[in-house]
Amino acid sequence: MELTLSPKETEVRPNTIPDLKVDATFRKVPKHALTFELWKIDEDRLEAVARPQYGTFYDNCAYIIYASSLVGHYANHETITREQKPNVPLERYIHYWLGSNVSEQNRSNVVHKIQELDTYLGNVASIYRESQNHESARFLSYFKKGYDVLSGALVNSPQGVRLFQLYGRKWLRAVELADIDWTHFNSDYIMVLQMETTTFVWIGRSSASIERRSALSWVQRQRTNCTICIVDDGYEQSMSPEQKQLWNKVLPLQQRMVYQTNKLGSDYDCKTNGDVNGSNKFRIYKCNQRGRLHLDQLDVGVPSKDDLSDAHGVYLLDNYGQSIWLWVGAQATQADALTAMGNGRAFAKKKKYPNSTLVVRVLEGQEPVEFKRLFGNWLTVWQDNTRGHKPVSTKFGKLDAVLLCERPKMAADTQLVDDGRGERILYRIHGDQLEELPPTKVVVFTTNASYVVKYTVQCATVVPADLACVGVKSIIYQWNGSEASAETIAKADGFAMASFEALNGGGMFVQLYEFDETPHFLQLFEGKLIIMRGQRSELLHSNNNLHWDFKTNIMLETFLLKIYGDASYNGKAVEEHPLSSISSKDCYVIKTNHVWVWCGQSSTGDAREMAKSVGALLGESSLVLEGKESKEFWQSVAMYFNQTLVINGQSCASSTTSSSSSGAGSMCNGSSNGGGNISPTLSNNCYLNTTIPTKPRPPVQLFLVWWEQSQLRCEEILGFEQKDLCADSTYILDTGTLAYVWLGSKAIKQERDRYTSIAQCYVQNAPFGRRSATALAVVRQYSEPNVFKGFFEMWQDELGKNFITYEQMRQELGSIAPSNALNEGSALHLNNNQKDFDGHKKYPLSVLVQEMDMLPPEINPLRREVHLTHDDFVSVFKMSFYEFDELPKWKKQELKKLNKLF
Repeated sequence: MELTLSPKETEVRPNTIPDLKVDATFRKVPKHALTFELWKIDEDRLEAVARPQYGTFYDNCAYIIYASSLVGHYANHETITREQKPNVPLERYIHYWLGSNVSEQNRSNVVHKIQELDTYLGNVASIYRESQNHESARFLSYFKKGYDVLSGALVNSPQGVRLFQLYGRKWLRAVELADIDWTHFNSDYIMVLQMETTTFVWIGRSSASIERRSALSWVQRQRTNCTICIVDDGYEQSMSPEQKQLWNKVLPLQQRMVYQTNKLGSDYDCKTNGDVNGSNKFRIYKCNQRGRLHLDQLDVGVPSKDDLSDAHGVYLLDNYGQSIWLWVGAQATQADALTAMGNGRAFAKKKKYPNSTLVVRVLEGQEPVEFKRLFGNWLTVWQDNTRGHKPVSTKFGKLDAVLLCERPKMAADTQLVDDGRGERILYRIHGDQLEELPPTKVVVFTTNASYVVKYTVQCATVVPADLACVGVKSIIYQWNGSEASAETIAKADGFAMASFEALNGGGMFVQLYEFDETPHFLQLFEGKLIIMRGQRSELLHSNNNLHWDFKTNIMLETFLLKIYGDASYNGKAVEEHPLSSISSKDCYVIKTNHVWVWCGQSSTGDAREMAKSVGALLGESSLVLEGKESKEFWQSVAMYFNQTLVINGQSCASSTTSSSSSGAGSMCNGSSNGGGNISPTLSNNCYLNTTIPTKPRPPVQLFLVWWEQSQLRCEEILGFEQKDLCADSTYILDTGTLAYVWLGSKAIKQERDRYTSIAQCYVQNAPFGRRSATALAVVRQYSEPNVFKGFFEMWQDELGKNFITYEQMRQELGSIAPSNALNEGSALHLNNNQKDFDGHKKYPLSVLVQEMDMLPPEINPLRREVHLTHDDFVSVFKMSFYEFDELPKWKKQELKKLNKLF
């Protein structure tokens, strides 16, 4: 597929590219320093914004931000300029922000100024094109408390009545509106009406608790000596007569019209940027200049880093309208680098994408993490230590169990809570059968079952500070085999979650799949966990065979185990059947009439030790090295296995050089190069290599998540810290191999109860390459384990214990804010029936029409209509509740069914 863009469309201005004159204001910026700079473009003027004004923008202006930080760290508006040595690598970002009412002249000027700044810095920065209300996560990360957008139309107006629209969970956006009208009101928003003596805070019924808290804090910062009146959506009539008189002067209540959630179109599209129900595939185009710009689409299935192969070229990545990325090769010309942004904008216009579509230019070798994680195989980023601390030793034998208690960062790096020596109780679930397994030296899982492990953490210290650092006393593990039925998994889910709830908040719940065992889970079994095919299930767990062993059960005398890992925290043994080939990098334990431990020439000494320890569990074993197999070995193997193994083994034995492994295929779809080929589906023949040193880990990401109309929404928090975790919200900390769900102590009940659904929905729809079987963990506020705390700098256990909820903030304002809770004297109370209607908590229609399991707990599914506001009730039923209540029962039910409220 080809696209051709004309010179006019590409916004390429050849005569402006050579010998760009750099503005004197830009020349004050140190080229090699940590810094944060902000400039405003108003008409033809470029002026630096004073630091106290950082975070305040005008909607008729354009702004330029330059942020520079150490690799893996994040700048923000509080960053102090500090010079760095020339050999210190830095990350550099340029953003230009366009207000919703910016003029075409300002748009043109900012593009030109960006080229000047980019040239001055040496074309080494990533460039982001930002639009009001549709900013990138990186832009938002610069302003921790959110930002204000003031109306340019009111700049020269006398200070009078002002109306602000506030929204945003993590980053509060306060947008000043040019006119005061009910059409700006939406149940998603919090509206602030500032008058001379009184500030009204109107709380939309669909707004979140975290938004309401942020809004009240914002109002208190703005007006310190002003009366604050809180008005609830749908209860405007409950204001005092004096307040209503003030309100009616500018917003007559008889004209009240409040849009229900998301009725205002794209104003709230910041959520769509974080809609995890997106596709993790995108289209790649190669840019070719042939008089006009041609875009040749690459024919690729799953995009990979290798597709960006031409260092002299430019590639365009189309993330289906959510974002457009321009990747410029290291050998590309300066002209290509400068014109890339214009080409991206032209592409968005050609595709008829919204004008607010994010466009980013990145340079080879300087790619930001947001770009790299779009590619599932971009491993270079994972090899960088983005957290800044030194990696710990890769051998658990060199780790002191006491250090795991004392150092959360070490625990997080290794994902080891303790040394795995605590008490464990195993349960096996198969179909509707649940049984507790007796403690045995040999632990065998079958792939057609699920297992629940109740583990009691054993600290190697009694120091109170170290015990608090570990954070948890118990862990509930749930392991699901690849062949387990839906009934089995559902039964295991119920039992595991009930066990977790019984801990009363003092533990952690981890849900694993057969291919994603975590290091600590494997450490529980000292790397000797044996996973066998489901066909073995009846032989292993029949009623008369509870105390089986391999030596006495003749039906189990023939099998082969492949050894994975080389340490107690990454090792396991998996039955392979049928066996088609062997790899010289692997070790196998073969059980026939004798136990054989076969080790390939290229296997490591640690892997051989793990294989020998598994072989010892099965009885007296013999070590066999590749190329030195005895005749007795081949005879024993040939008696029970097909000829494929014999042929491959003989070919290996006939060669005495290390090249012998080149002819041996892999048992895992050709992944003899270290097990890096990951199967996208659950397959009993392909296991993820869980060796920590050789398996790169993606940089850790933190997301604020919430349910909205049965869909999971999220906002990414770049440069996160512990203070970003709010008690009234739910978060996901994604470490690449394990997705932690953090449940705030004040989070809404729906999120606290459906934590596994949140994690599964996130992982299955993550907008970057990964498998749906990623392990999930659930932690509760104040009971975070060390493996979670270690991802945050300077974790403080006491932080957050003085959290003030929205309701508490509202009560504290009670002395100056009249309560708008309904009282006996309210004008809305007409009669007993009306009292019944107004006494219920109000919800938007979109919430009330959901399935029963998605309804908030206080809603009676048979009486959903009483949770509508008066206005919504009239809008839906074309009558008041008083009139509706007088109708016959059958008529009421008919109307409720018609409107999906029954």
